[in-house]
Amino acid sequence: MKILHCADIHFGVGTYGRIDPKTGLNTRLLDFKRSFQFLVSEGIRENIDAFLFCGDAFHTSNPTPTQQREFTECLLPLADHGIPIIMITGNHDHPVAHGKASSIDIFRHLKGVTHVFRRADRAVIETKSGPLQLIAMPWPVRSLLLYGRQWQEKSAADLPAYIEQLYTSRIASYAKELDPSLPTVLAGHFTVQGAVLGQSESTRMIQHEPKFTTSALTVEPIDYVALGHIHHHQNLAPTTDSVPVVYSSSIERVSFKEQGNPKGFVLVTITGAPKRTSYRFVETPARRFISVKVDLSRSQHPTRTLLRRISTANIKDAIVRVRYRITEAQRSELDTGQIRAALQSAHAIAAIERTTNPIEREQRSDVTGESTLEEALDGYVQQHEHLVPLRKKLQAAARGIEREVFNPVSAA
Repeated sequence: MKILHCADIHFGVGTYGRIDPKTGLNTRLLDFKRSFQFLVSEGIRENIDAFLFCGDAFHTSNPTPTQQREFTECLLPLADHGIPIIMITGNHDHPVAHGKASSIDIFRHLKGVTHVFRRADRAVIETKSGPLQLIAMPWPVRSLLLYGRQWQEKSAADLPAYIEQLYTSRIASYAKELDPSLPTVLAGHFTVQGAVLGQSESTRMIQHEPKFTTSALTVEPIDYVALGHIHHHQNLAPTTDSVPVVYSSSIERVSFKEQGNPKGFVLVTITGAPKRTSYRFVETPARRFISVKVDLSRSQHPTRTLLRRISTANIKDAIVRVRYRITEAQRSELDTGQIRAALQSAHAIAAIERTTNPIEREQRSDVTGESTLEEALDGYVQQHEHLVPLRKKLQAAARGIEREVFNPVSAA
């Protein structure tokens, strides 16, 4: 049985995009659509038995109708080929308000066989190669998991561990009900202990989330653990003989923090009796992010030096950020117009940022915490030559402020 495992599509990210004149859409939305269409076409070409999406379809829980339309167009070829579509909700898919639909609930009505899981559950999915057993563990939403006085009495710090316990017990319970002879996949959207962050995730937010152990996710008869939430592709299984615990990665880059990270999806194969699992990572044609960094502070011809550095970078159709360092004296020598002209082949110029080396001044006196107000002011004036002629006036004004602050009655 062959399964396509993907996650974290994040349709709706428009940063560094512009309006495409042919379609009227943001070019970054078109980037995400191109990568999505690529993985769907690869799945069809590979004759997959099931399409498994592990959360975060859109960048927000309330996508625009246009984003929903474009996302649906990407899924339609799977439905047309009769490939079961399995989707679990991620943290970006859930609405804040209780009772509202998630951003992917609408896909239950897509023609063909579509399964959408918003709560923890188990199911048997019929495919052309036989039944696939699924344990669905979507993003753990507290309002859906926790009720009654038992959790209300717990502190905020204790809730992640409590959710971990709930999810772990449910996985173990579901696993006992499964047929060990059938291919079995656990699909989850959460953080696993030891995972390397994809640099687009907020470390501070991850710290306060439930974190699961690989041993809790790989109980028999699970053959493969398909994960979403962290955007960096990785297998957390300790050995080659272990059940793979895999984050598929996101399909597109969203910031310069991800400029060196490959983006893609995973093709999973479960075969034989006893069952054996193998997988391979497939890169998508994600938009490149390129940073050009150069120190021009010792260059006699800063514009020429920066242009030469840009010419060596592969900036065509990339999102480009230029950062250069110059001295104050060099500022007038840099022609930013020529720099922008040299970047015309880029898809977008994210920034042209200057870092200036400040002119060092000789410190003529020290001001300490023990200095009087008059001593401190005198020391400050000595370090700023243009203030020297005003020294007496500044001192008189300072003494007046001091009297007003510390003896307001006499000052009046």
